[in-house]
Order: sequence, then C-alpha cells, then structure tokens
Amino acid sequence: MVYNASAVTSYPTVPLYRHRPLGHVRRWRHPPVYRPLVDLSTMEERHVIITYRLDHATIQELCAQLEPDLMSAIHHPTGIPPQVQVLSVLHFLASGSFQTTVAIASGMSQPMFSNVLSRVLSALLKHMQSYIVFPQVEDLPTMKGDFYALGHIPNITGAIDGTHVALIPPAGVNRCTETERVTIR
Repeated sequence: MVYNASAVTSYPTVPLYRHRPLGHVRRWRHPPVYRPLVDLSTMEERHVIITYRLDHATIQELCAQLEPDLMSAIHHPTGIPPQVQVLSVLHFLASGSFQTTVAIASGMSQPMFSNVLSRVLSALLKHMQSYIVFPQVEDLPTMKGDFYALGHIPNITGAIDGTHVALIPPAGVNRCTETERVTIR
C-alpha cells in the first residue's frame, strides 16, 4: 500500500499554551457602569416608613448592628455597601414583591440581589433574639388580657407588624361546625 499524503485529512491544532499567563488578571477595557444605588439620606421619613416599614433611626441601628456581618461583600470591586444591602432586603420583605423588581429599584441585578438576600437574612438570624421575643407560658393570660383591653379581640397572644387582617370566606361557603369541613353550595 502506498502512502498518499494528500488523502490524509488535516485536524485543527490545539495550542499547548494558555492565551493568558497564569496569575494574570483580566482588566476591563472600559470601566463598568452601575445603576445608582438607593440612598436613605435623600428620602423623607414618610416615604421611608411606607417603603421599608421602619423609620430612619431603626434602620440606622439595624445597619450598624449588621454591618460587621455584611462588610465582606465590599471587598469585591462591585461590592454593595451594607446599608444598601439592608435597605434592599427590607424593601423585599415589606413589599412581598419579586426579587427582580426589588433589585431594579435598589440598583443591582437580580443574581446580585439573591446573594445579598441570603447574606442579610443570615446576619438577621444571628441577631434574631434581640428583635423577636416569644412569650413565656406564664405570661400568656396577662398578654391575652392586655390585647383584649386594647382591641376587644379575645385570645390574642401577639401581633406581627401591628397589622390585623380580616379574613372573609368567599360567598357560597358554609362551614360545618361538627366536622370542621368546608362545603360549597
């Protein structure tokens, strides 16, 4: 058999070296452009309470307490200040909206907000005992009496956000008292 060099197909060559040397940091050709971040100092008190359900002083205290847990994110070039992280998470929790909507309002991307959300919630869990206090069993009768005196609603042992939501069943629903089942006519 005769070897024919023209019949051999040519395969692409694979370089044996890297395009960038190891340890080389890729530089931006153009500086990145960021959306403006939310700023608490430019907002009036009424708007702060509507947006975050807390006042300026409480938010400042919360930011100061959570700042050591949130400072590690700032060392990244796209780091977000702790106050902006706390404000964006408070807005998310107060509004019940989607992450994308809150992220745009806060001036960050949705994946970045998702990371911020997990970081701030983890920091809040560390300090939960200073903000959330559950009643002891021996305090329940006193609390029930205090809430009854305040709103004339029996058997209330606590409130979340001071909000009372009236639940009204849809029309046509009849509740059977013996079996605790809901029937629809």
